[in-house]
Amino acid sequence: MKLDVNLSELIACAERMGSFVPDFAVEVAIEDSFELDTSLSSTAGLEIGLDELEIEQGLLGYRGRQVLLFIPDHGSRAGNVLAGRSEGNKFHVADCQKLDEMRSKQRFERYKATYNVSGKFEIFGTLGYRGEDVSGEAELHVCKLCLGYLNYRGYKNSNKAAKDSVYDAFDISEFLSKYSTLFRSMPKREALVDMAGYVDNWKEISRDFRQSHNWSCDHCNVNLQSHPALLHTHHINGVKRDNRPENLKALCIDCHRKQPQHDYMRVTHAQMQELNRLRKEQSLLCQDSWDELIELADTSVTDLLRHYRLKSYAKPVVGHELQADSGEVIAMFELAWPDKQKAIAIDYDAISLGSQYGWRVISVGEAIKRMNQ
Repeated sequence: MKLDVNLSELIACAERMGSFVPDFAVEVAIEDSFELDTSLSSTAGLEIGLDELEIEQGLLGYRGRQVLLFIPDHGSRAGNVLAGRSEGNKFHVADCQKLDEMRSKQRFERYKATYNVSGKFEIFGTLGYRGEDVSGEAELHVCKLCLGYLNYRGYKNSNKAAKDSVYDAFDISEFLSKYSTLFRSMPKREALVDMAGYVDNWKEISRDFRQSHNWSCDHCNVNLQSHPALLHTHHINGVKRDNRPENLKALCIDCHRKQPQHDYMRVTHAQMQELNRLRKEQSLLCQDSWDELIELADTSVTDLLRHYRLKSYAKPVVGHELQADSGEVIAMFELAWPDKQKAIAIDYDAISLGSQYGWRVISVGEAIKRMNQ
């Protein structure tokens, strides 16, 4: 039977509401996903095979999640590592030269994967010459080759003192937040921050505050009335129960994650692209200087920008939109040099579409690799 239904009113309502960027990812196997995330979020980590490791844009991934790799077996040094007298084996965050060397020597099976942010790892070994078994949690340090490969915080091109500063200050949570747009899945916010610190009616307080600020970010000024989920309410002093208006700020999710002690926040690629689309639409993508480029770009490409500035490259455009012959926007590049039709993109569909329209587009991972050549 043919139904004659007029959906024009429903469609009109949807158009008035504006487009919606979902703030979640659907997992097909919920139980399996829960067990996986439980293992990866632990200090013990999860043992994975060489063929299971995903090299995602130069970083390390497992089943769509960003991970770190560490060696739990510290041999006769374990006692000193557990006592804090030795740094022990470094953990890896990128597909660096050392990790490639381990793969070639077939020693990869010694590694475990984790995205625990505590900085502690479960290790084991023996007590020196006595040979007694010992195990426990130890603080390990990041691989310096990984930092250089990514040019993390400008590490690659810095002097020794600056490199030591980046190395000593390395924070796992900050690192995972910085590159979150490159991965499909990520830890839920509730797993990284104590939600019990908020008052019971926090959602209402936040909504009313953001509405009083006309749904606009107090830092970059982007208006998010059509995408209210991308606008957060930030506590200036960090006390989640201090909801005095003078202690609150309305911040977009990108500006919010850049605040001190907010490294637990994760931003998806779709969210970041929507923010920069709106910023551009509202004439807020000011790109007159390198500092402004670094401020507004996706954080996963800011270390590339630092390298390009040092090498005196031409300034790229952040958030360049690729248009079809009809004028329709069909893709967005993270960085682009329109006069040369060159670009860098996260999304592989954008890379493919760019090629179809005569652009030379490479991935972030390929750009990182070329930076190291």
